[in-house]
Amino acid sequence: MEALQLISLPLPKFREMLQECAKQAADEAVAAYVKIKEDQNEEITISQIAKMWGCSKLTISKRIKAHMVPTVKLGRDVAIKRRWLEKIKHHKAI
Repeated sequence: MEALQLISLPLPKFREMLQECAKQAADEAVAAYVKIKEDQNEEITISQIAKMWGCSKLTISKRIKAHMVPTVKLGRDVAIKRRWLEKIKHHKAI
């Protein structure tokens, strides 16, 4: 980023530069979010899945067990890779 002398900068030009910086920051934030969301190797916890789908953790656990999806222990929670979500999503609860 360039250093500016704000004293000699007209207000409309300053506003334009400020809007451009805000747009660039927003674009970078969205790009980072999309990259994370598309990462199929990202681990997502049972709690996060239950909250996202609006169901209980027990329902998610049953779906994972029914499909024998590999899990990872993260602290007190269990997680699966994001790529397994579609496999368990459309399974009827046991």
